[in-house]
Amino acid sequence: MLNSANITARILVVLVGLLGTTACSGDDIRWTEEVRLQDGKVIQLKRRTELTSSGFPVQKRGFNKYHEFCYAPMNIYWKSHPKYTPELFDIVNGKAYAKVSVGDCEVCKLHGYPDTDALYFLWSERAWKKIDYKEFPAQMRLNLLMNPMGRNSAEDARGLVSLAEKENRDPSTSYSLKVTGARGLNELPARKGMCNKCKAVNVMTTEIPDVFLPSSRTSCD
Repeated sequence: MLNSANITARILVVLVGLLGTTACSGDDIRWTEEVRLQDGKVIQLKRRTELTSSGFPVQKRGFNKYHEFCYAPMNIYWKSHPKYTPELFDIVNGKAYAKVSVGDCEVCKLHGYPDTDALYFLWSERAWKKIDYKEFPAQMRLNLLMNPMGRNSAEDARGLVSLAEKENRDPSTSYSLKVTGARGLNELPARKGMCNKCKAVNVMTTEIPDVFLPSSRTSCD
């Protein structure tokens, strides 16, 4: 027969085990992808995202905790909040640029309802600086993998992801860009005009407009 001390000890063992499982159950997705720049050159970008342990009740797998990428030749590092997914990285005249499309009315409001439904950044003095869309080279287009997560961890992006594999992983986006010939400040037709429409929506938020997460890391290794 178990006495109270034994019962307590067993409960503690179970709780410790559950905590350990929760802490280690998130998926860590790391890959290196080929990225075609606006001048036709293909570079390799290291990327990483980590998932929460569960996406319940919305989805089977977890949600993104952050988005991270690195470009070692220029010592470039990016780590953003999960709602700010980088969709473009390019280099023009030795300067690196990145772009994030605005995904919902809350983010539109946080950033003053941007005219182009997107946020633009320039790598300057070892940090990302937000710039006006008029300072952003208009010839650039979406070139980053938007869907690294598979139905399970075995289908996640891993190792070197080629240009062809990226197209297979993002078929709807690739098809939309090919059919519309979209190019420039905001390529995804489904998002055009979002922030203008959101002005008519009463959005209450306690969020702050921070795009980037603090990090002691300077690379994706």
